[in-house]
Amino acid sequence: MIINGVEISIDNPVYLIAEMSANHNGSIENAFKTIEKAKESGADAIKIQTYTPDTLTIKSNRPEFYLSGGLWHGRHLYDLYQEAHTPYDWHHRLFEYAKKCDITLFSTPFDDTAVDLLESLNTPAYKIASFEIIDIPLIKRVAKTKKPLLISTGTASLNEITESIKTARENGADDILLFHCISSYPAPVQEAQLNNIRFLSKKYGVLVGLSDHTIGSDAGFLSVAMGASAIEKHFIINRSVGGPDSDFSAIPDELKELRNKIDLAQKMLGTNSFSRSKSETQSSGLRRSIYSVCNKKKGEFISDNDIKIIRPGLGLHPRYFEYIVGSKLQNDISFGQPLNLSHFNQKDFLITLPIDNFVLQEVKPTAKHLNILYELLLNRKFNISHKKLPSLAEHSDFVRNHPYRAWWLINDHDDTSICIGSIYVSYDNSLGLNIDLDRINFSASFFINKLKKKIKPLEPILSKTFGDFFFNVAPQNDDLIAWLSESGYYKSQISLSPE
Repeated sequence: MIINGVEISIDNPVYLIAEMSANHNGSIENAFKTIEKAKESGADAIKIQTYTPDTLTIKSNRPEFYLSGGLWHGRHLYDLYQEAHTPYDWHHRLFEYAKKCDITLFSTPFDDTAVDLLESLNTPAYKIASFEIIDIPLIKRVAKTKKPLLISTGTASLNEITESIKTARENGADDILLFHCISSYPAPVQEAQLNNIRFLSKKYGVLVGLSDHTIGSDAGFLSVAMGASAIEKHFIINRSVGGPDSDFSAIPDELKELRNKIDLAQKMLGTNSFSRSKSETQSSGLRRSIYSVCNKKKGEFISDNDIKIIRPGLGLHPRYFEYIVGSKLQNDISFGQPLNLSHFNQKDFLITLPIDNFVLQEVKPTAKHLNILYELLLNRKFNISHKKLPSLAEHSDFVRNHPYRAWWLINDHDDTSICIGSIYVSYDNSLGLNIDLDRINFSASFFINKLKKKIKPLEPILSKTFGDFFFNVAPQNDDLIAWLSESGYYKSQISLSPE
């Protein structure tokens, strides 16, 4: 999702939105100052609300039009919205002022007149408020603008959230971000239910953020660990001036603290995959590896007394120890020498070694790559489309000329000369995976996460079937289906979106 040139994603800095709401207290000068302070406090955007009391309610004296309990107990809805609304004739000036301050401004509309006004001002995005998630006609109207759409989920059931997303997508909204939200003012921190962020992301396959009504920055800080890619926080210059939202709004110093905390949280979380710290490099020599503790000549055999697993870690991985014992040396070795695979005939033992990590090597394709791919094809247990196996020349011609977007060899991370499979990405977004499951001990989730990083820079093309990438798996290949399914992915033509 891109709003005004800024990409919002789980891999980018958390997008911080300062919600002005009613905190201008009826003064456009206060609104200008709020925009300035939001920018100074580290917000990426400031959001307003576009309504009039007549577009939200009516002036009726029936009891249901008076609020009961909470921050606004006893207030009449019409009077509250009259006090809190941002006049339509301010909007042009506010958009211009935000542009001058180099901060993005967009709004929450509440009816067609609001959308018309915001479209005339070329708003870069729209927000649907929690209580409007059930206003299907409004969602349709906003979705048809095809602009990024942020939807708050406070008070909504899963069926209502599903209906809102379905409506938005069917009416042209491609970029959707859900805000987990507790619509209580203020929201008790013990009821923040931040696990909803992960749940919503997995269920709907969209970006998820936090619309935070708690007091303080703890919920925002923790939400980053849950996968929040955006945070919205009500913002006021000075709480002492009062106003409908002042009690649960952050002041500039608090918004700065939130900005600092969420940036720190993202740094602490690191990349969205398993990795080691750069600071650990100095400790790598303290890991163990296989060293020679004897002098031996080429052609002699290794006994378990000739080698030892010791520090430092410059030799072979300790997993090779039992396979090396009894192997014939291909080169001379001396006492204190780190051993490597070139000292042995790898065919003697490597066939049984499990591989716990891998690298993806792009197919050029060179003659060497073509031979490797053909060998993999010959050893493949199940074929998807071949009625009979092609010749090497036929297969090489296919690889060179078939319009795949990308093709990689799957190699051992310790020794990239050891190939355990291949994978391609086709232009219909199908993924052809040929991997020797007997040679690996990493999970499908681990594999898919690394694969997605390779796929991500490629130009996105919607799948005719799934709208994303999917595995092209032979129906009878039960082992591969089971391996992929263990991480929550669909069977046969398995989608990269979890179930």
